[in-house]
Amino acid sequence: MTAIADTALEPTGLPPRRVARVLARAGSASTLSIALGAGLASLSMNFWIPFLPLYMLHLGATTDANALFWVAVATTGQGFARLVSGPAWGILSDRVGRKLMFIRALYFATATTLIAAFATEPWHVAMAFVCQGLFSGFIPAAVALTSVTVEDEKLGSSLGLVTGAQYLGNTVGPAIGGILAIVVGPRGAIFASALMPALAATLVIFTVPRDRVEAAPSKAALAVGEASRLSIRGMVTTQFLLALFLYFCLFAMSQLVRLTTPIALKDIIGEDSTGAVGIAFTAGGLGSVFGVFVIGRRWLRRGRFRSMLVAGCAASAAFHVLLATAGSEWVFIAWFTLISLVQAAMLPASNTLIASAVPRARRGTAFGFAGSAQAIAFMVGPLAAAGFAAVSLDLGFFVLGALFVALGVLLRLALAEPRLE
Repeated sequence: MTAIADTALEPTGLPPRRVARVLARAGSASTLSIALGAGLASLSMNFWIPFLPLYMLHLGATTDANALFWVAVATTGQGFARLVSGPAWGILSDRVGRKLMFIRALYFATATTLIAAFATEPWHVAMAFVCQGLFSGFIPAAVALTSVTVEDEKLGSSLGLVTGAQYLGNTVGPAIGGILAIVVGPRGAIFASALMPALAATLVIFTVPRDRVEAAPSKAALAVGEASRLSIRGMVTTQFLLALFLYFCLFAMSQLVRLTTPIALKDIIGEDSTGAVGIAFTAGGLGSVFGVFVIGRRWLRRGRFRSMLVAGCAASAAFHVLLATAGSEWVFIAWFTLISLVQAAMLPASNTLIASAVPRARRGTAFGFAGSAQAIAFMVGPLAAAGFAAVSLDLGFFVLGALFVALGVLLRLALAEPRLE
């Protein structure tokens, strides 16, 4: 069993088997707390993000198009800010502690949401998003902390729990936020959402042990090979880059399909499609939760990562082709739900690949770069969606199917099984 070298839990004077049991229980309890913190933060963000265009109109946007313009400015600014800040926070987390960085991200999520709650102009909300991109980013921080809190052999299931909590928050958040917006208004819903990341941070402070960060040894004290492996340049291996590319593809393609789904359903129904869109996203959210908690946990087995990811790419390719040929809204929703399920099940595996491709001492840095890859995906996805909408959505779904086939072939040829000792 791999020792939890980066945590502060190191019982002494105990039999080895009892030490192992203590560490295992501590890791499980910490993972639950981290997952709950990430889930609460995701829940709170989804209280109001889906209703952002309406809030922009409430703040003075002159038209629907003007409201959407400010939403685009806000999300693009957030993406660029996260692209720049992600690696910096990741490197810092390896030096001062991943728990500290997770707490920092949660408290800043509260602070930046309060900026939006007190906003009186649309550009104030845009600035809140930019600040959130610069100073928050709690999901990469949660994943990095989890990756050094549990034994490597439990990486897959633990990261799956954190990812599942995030998806659950994303699914339930809009419904709770909608009710709050009706009862206390949109600004009141934003105030309520601002409190939850701070509560999550406080929970983590008292329930998750501090991860240990050893003083960096001098280069002279390290063997040449170890010094190279711990450097950022030494991290950039084929396996790490492949894991980042898979992570990017999952988010970019998922974003593309989600953005084009309302238009595709409108084209199929030929009338008001609001109800069908709501059903599609609810079903997709539930499918994502099922994919992480049920399918993903069955997938994450030692020696089966490559074959299962290749199978997931093949299934995604088939479902995207079927999405292009859907003749009714119910058939479309069914394929959309299955796509959400499969891709959500693949995400914990991609996180495990990222973690296993680097030394424990550099996992914060690794997930900082993963956060930047996600930011790029959130910019590429909408651009690709706009391009396909201008040409043909059906063609776009066929292209996505072909891209998943190519991704599966790449993984089959180049991916090595992660070393989970």
